[in-house]
Amino acid sequence: MTAPDDRHRGPRPVGVVRGRDAIQMRDLLAELCLVLSPSRSERAIADDLVRRFEALGASVFEDDAAVTTDGTAGNVIAVLPGGLPRRIALAAHMDTVPLVEGEPLDVVRDGSKLRSTGNQILGADDKAGVAIVLELVERMSLVPHPDRPTVVAVITVCEEIGLVGARHLDVAALDSDFGFSFDGEVPVGELITRAVYKEAVTLTVRGRRSHAALEPELGIHAIHAAAEVVRTFPLGRTGPDLVANIGSIRGGGSTNVVPDLVTLEAEARAFSPERLEELLSTIEHAARAATGPLGASVDIARRRLYDGYDLPDTAEPCRLLAATAPSHGIRPRFVASIGGSDTNILNQKGLPTVNVGVNMHDIHSVAEWIDAADLALVADWLTDALLVSHDLSS
Repeated sequence: MTAPDDRHRGPRPVGVVRGRDAIQMRDLLAELCLVLSPSRSERAIADDLVRRFEALGASVFEDDAAVTTDGTAGNVIAVLPGGLPRRIALAAHMDTVPLVEGEPLDVVRDGSKLRSTGNQILGADDKAGVAIVLELVERMSLVPHPDRPTVVAVITVCEEIGLVGARHLDVAALDSDFGFSFDGEVPVGELITRAVYKEAVTLTVRGRRSHAALEPELGIHAIHAAAEVVRTFPLGRTGPDLVANIGSIRGGGSTNVVPDLVTLEAEARAFSPERLEELLSTIEHAARAATGPLGASVDIARRRLYDGYDLPDTAEPCRLLAATAPSHGIRPRFVASIGGSDTNILNQKGLPTVNVGVNMHDIHSVAEWIDAADLALVADWLTDALLVSHDLSS
């Protein structure tokens, strides 16, 4: 990585292209973070991005994902044509997690770092990725048409609520050869080439209703049975490649009624379909064993949210990044992530895409911060990877 004393200087030439330095990247990110965009409420940031991409000479299209997501905006796709025989997708998501109600949205500039106020989220997940995509499109717009590839910016909605925007995206219509995604919280240099399969699991525990005072012995207490399900559930990390969680519980009512219905919402993740099936089988068997002796029953519904991916190190986006990393003082590492991102969907739909680490910190919290020097470094690295792609591919 570049030495700290060198990372905050003025714009550095990358080939024939000058780009933003760390402070300028910080200010671009601040502008984006100050636009409210929680999932399903991305209209303002979508309009802002359309204006920015059009000003760079890209043709811009917004799809109808708002219908699927029940939101205010669709996915924004911007195409900057080039003369090299490559179409490369650059992906990020524009939505953030929900804001803290009643707290103003603001940012704190601290040298090259951008921080939350401590009372409100920052939203660098994934406005940082959006800033990198904007910077790369701007840099490519400065390269003569014959010397640049076609870049396809893909900025999705509703990633934070289950990759919903990406699932709606017509990936085939992007007509891209491969892609780079910028939603990796991991350090710069780490490339997420492997990620998990994930399923949503709903466990509906059924008991028998009765009067809690007059005839409690006639009832089967669904909350008691659900508590046993929770007790036996394989919570947390049960192996290096398995993790499961219960996120919510609903049920019960009046205190004078033995409750007959409780619903648990859970999830399960694993790095292979086979291991995911093993984990789900464990969940099912444990839940039935916990409810049966109490006279209760449990119904289990599963829904695949997304598939995992395992991108080989020799895949084109990995190869380009590995080839250009040394000139930026970067030693690339190919890593796996237990988290999911739009990268899962892009690979699932046939577009080989690597998730590039941008070094986010304390995401989804009011302590969030990021160093824009890392964003500038990623932008420099990717600029070289985009411009040498034709030579390395021929």
